[in-house]
Amino acid sequence: MPNDDRSPLDTSAGPGDAARRIHGAMVAFAAGDALGVPWEGRPPERVDAAEVVRLPAPDRGWPRGSTSDDTAQMVLAARCLADTGGRPSSMDFLTRLADAAPGVRGLGPTTLRALAHFHATGELPAPSAGDLPTNGAAMRIAPVGWAVPPHRTERRRILCETLSAATHRAPAAVGAACVIAAMASFAVEGAGADDLLDAAAAEARWAGERYGPMDAVADAARGRWSPPREGVSLDAVETVAAVVHVIRETPGPAAALPYAVSLGGDTDTVAALAGGVLGARDPDGVTALGWLRLVDLGEHPGLGDLAVRLSALRETAAAGLRAEGAG
Repeated sequence: MPNDDRSPLDTSAGPGDAARRIHGAMVAFAAGDALGVPWEGRPPERVDAAEVVRLPAPDRGWPRGSTSDDTAQMVLAARCLADTGGRPSSMDFLTRLADAAPGVRGLGPTTLRALAHFHATGELPAPSAGDLPTNGAAMRIAPVGWAVPPHRTERRRILCETLSAATHRAPAAVGAACVIAAMASFAVEGAGADDLLDAAAAEARWAGERYGPMDAVADAARGRWSPPREGVSLDAVETVAAVVHVIRETPGPAAALPYAVSLGGDTDTVAALAGGVLGARDPDGVTALGWLRLVDLGEHPGLGDLAVRLSALRETAAAGLRAEGAG
């Protein structure tokens, strides 16, 4: 974290274990993103394991330690949730994304098409049989899980659909986002690795009935899935299967994030999502990352305050559930 002597997980902005865990998740998400950026698009055999944690400067001319659209969209989604009291519309998010887009590095193809449509028509993208199930919705959805406790499943799933629909309408893209949000939600509770895998498998079963096959995710949770030899693609289900595989194989942030990058392909997204889950489960493990100081978090100030706001949404949702039960 350049030019800042504070711990990246300083929680002086507010109390609470949930806020600390969410802050850890945000920092780990950005760290995974930055770790993967220099290797994005390379097959596994072209990822130099010894160089990964040195965060070399990306070939595309970005500064060393840079984060990409993964972190930018995650933060946008988190702020959108916080600013709307946990009740954003799809247009709320798309408008914010359109305003921020000129300064966001590496936006993906489906998101760019949605933005072009919005600039031309002022409207959300319409569902189409040709929609590609890319991973942009899953990429930004972890704040939904951080802000909604595990047993508010309907609320969490509605938010996943809402924030996904701003750019991604393919059913599999939404289903994949639901799995990430479920794992993120349980991680803030401090769930163990086995519980996270169970949550992923259960959500994949539900999503499979609503959005189409999610077999790869369930297989990854049970150790029956292997990463593609050519690297992880932009396909949403494959991306989430890779994240689940990483969590199964390496449940601690220090080992998980470099391992995620070693899979090749969409390295920044897989590592960011793994960080967004495991950082909530083990924020102390994020603090211990020896290379964290190399990650440039300067583009995303105020993450501690944002974590407190999301934890307040989570507590409100939990209180609402308790009130419903008492009634």
